[in-house]
Amino acid sequence: MKQCYLRICAAITLLLLGSCLGGREEFWFERNGSGRLQAEYQLPMFAITSLGGEEKLREIVTNYFTKEPGVSLDKFSLERRGSQAILSLSAGFESVLQLAKLLEKPAPGSNEPALPEPMVKLLGEIAVKRVGLTVDFQRRIDPRQVFADGFISPSQSQMKGYQLQYIMHLPTVVEYSNAHETLNQGRTLVWRYELADAMKQPVETNFIAPIPIPSWAWPAIASLIVISAWWLVRRRKRARKNHCS
Repeated sequence: MKQCYLRICAAITLLLLGSCLGGREEFWFERNGSGRLQAEYQLPMFAITSLGGEEKLREIVTNYFTKEPGVSLDKFSLERRGSQAILSLSAGFESVLQLAKLLEKPAPGSNEPALPEPMVKLLGEIAVKRVGLTVDFQRRIDPRQVFADGFISPSQSQMKGYQLQYIMHLPTVVEYSNAHETLNQGRTLVWRYELADAMKQPVETNFIAPIPIPSWAWPAIASLIVISAWWLVRRRKRARKNHCS
């Protein structure tokens, strides 16, 4: 029994040598709420095997994206590089709410297509709320799930140089964010987490931004302002006339 355990540990060590986890995601949000994303993940090959293998994973991901009509998977590729796998995908969405819905966990007993749990944790959990005239975006990512909830996580030296990076391009200037860097006068947010830190606790990308007003709505808003001003002036004139009489 002890010898078998030692063999398992040795196999795990060999799998982890020269293989780790990294990722880069970039989102573009438009004024009408739609957007697109591009992502690339660097995964150990044993993680791909645990997710069902290359062909199975490709089939699962493709089927999963078809369950939400407002989200389309434009590209999905998986490339082997030694003990590493480079997973790339690009997608478009009609609304960030639809993207958040796509990443929701299916109800117990549901027959809807679902991603493997480690893949769900890699993409994270998104919560989007509308608060008055602002949108509150919160995302939480737990990379430990890729390594069996941290049970076979790589060592500190193996994780050195690996990073998780998230970039978001917004149509309005943010009011609040926990981003590590803000560019483009407050419209581009950048988060960079060292993998060693992300393995200790889940990472978060949060921001609050004004809801953009569509261009077609500005004439209606201008008309409303004019009508309101006219109504106030007329009301004051009537009040003065009644006062004088």
